[in-house]
Amino acid sequence: MSEKNYLFHGDFITARPEPGELSVYEDAYALVCDGVLEEITPTKPQIGDDVVEIDCKGKLIIPAFSDVHLHAVQYVTTGLGYDKELLPWLTDYTFPEEARFADHAYATRVFTDLVYDLWSGGTLHSSIFSSMHTDATVLLAKMLADAGLSAFVGKVNMDRNGGVDLEETTEESMSETIRYLDLMAPFEDRGVRPILTPRFAPSCTPKLMRWLGELAAERGLFVQSHANENLGEIDWVKSLFPDSRDYMSVYQDFNLLPKGRTVMAHCIYNTDEELEMMRERDVLVAHCPSSNANIASGIMPAAQMIDKGIRVGLGSDIGGGNRLFMGHHVSAAMKHSRLRWALTDRSSRVISFAEAFWMGTFGGGSFFGKTGAFMPGYSFDALVIDDSRLSHYRPLDVLERLQRFIFVGDDRLIVSRYRGGELLPEPNSMVK
Repeated sequence: MSEKNYLFHGDFITARPEPGELSVYEDAYALVCDGVLEEITPTKPQIGDDVVEIDCKGKLIIPAFSDVHLHAVQYVTTGLGYDKELLPWLTDYTFPEEARFADHAYATRVFTDLVYDLWSGGTLHSSIFSSMHTDATVLLAKMLADAGLSAFVGKVNMDRNGGVDLEETTEESMSETIRYLDLMAPFEDRGVRPILTPRFAPSCTPKLMRWLGELAAERGLFVQSHANENLGEIDWVKSLFPDSRDYMSVYQDFNLLPKGRTVMAHCIYNTDEELEMMRERDVLVAHCPSSNANIASGIMPAAQMIDKGIRVGLGSDIGGGNRLFMGHHVSAAMKHSRLRWALTDRSSRVISFAEAFWMGTFGGGSFFGKTGAFMPGYSFDALVIDDSRLSHYRPLDVLERLQRFIFVGDDRLIVSRYRGGELLPEPNSMVK
């Protein structure tokens, strides 16, 4: 055995690869060797002196959350402008705020709080849009790595439709992307990786999109962007890219849907051809229910996508979304599915609690590697939850306790966070 061996004792509950199933291990033991789960057993196994016992008896232990779509530079505007739709919201609130991240001191203040809140809420994996500013993007990557968090962090590419303070020339965007990739190299072994980030199709010229697609293929890079979020946005994309069949095809036409390495946010209004393209390209869809409601975008057909074999994770979409805590978005995904069924399509089905929890853990976690579930060979990335602080007026089983945590709990119930079996300390001392 390695020097990093642990035996955890508690009430485990986890999603499985199949979206509709959860596994419960009450009063069980998890053996973790060198950061990887070996087994979960109902009785205490024989262990050597090199195994450290961590007693969480009576507490819930769940896989860490993954947030597969958020905007770090919109953290400050969270809660503002939710009486607007997407495009005016971007113009009035988002773009002016993002321009401020050219200021290193300002970026440091904001990112310090963001990193702390990600840690606090148990979001140990995230796919993040920074701004177009390379130095701010690399600063965020360093802060995340220093805090022990795993992430993809993208420098936004934007060579049109950003206004005077938030727009690069095409050549600047290309050269700064190369500089960003070079500066990100020291963080990759620490779990913070680069990801190409054309903001959305209207913000990038065809020349830049083509170059990014070639770069993704040449270096095997991951890609993140937005698609089919808003009806006005879709019409705009049609006018800008008349030769592409639909919104998703814009990305495919420029080789920006690398198979198994792409996350696309929102994806509310999809054609059958787009759904098939997402399935065939193994795109991870970032379902952002809170943001979709706040800026009146619509309700994503999550159950339909799952049934078609499309990977789905959850995104807080800060600042379109108003909470970083991913339990909020697990519950929001269920509410949206039920509203879609009730208001638009009663021939469809609603997603279950197990499916919503799967999206927030295993579904999104799959983008980062072997994480998001308690399975042998997977990284032991876990949250320990003391739900005794919630009043239970009758005995609850483990599944009911998890449901109460998701629907009425928050980050204050998370008493410890583990990544690769190692306890993650409070990050303030490291990043402030």
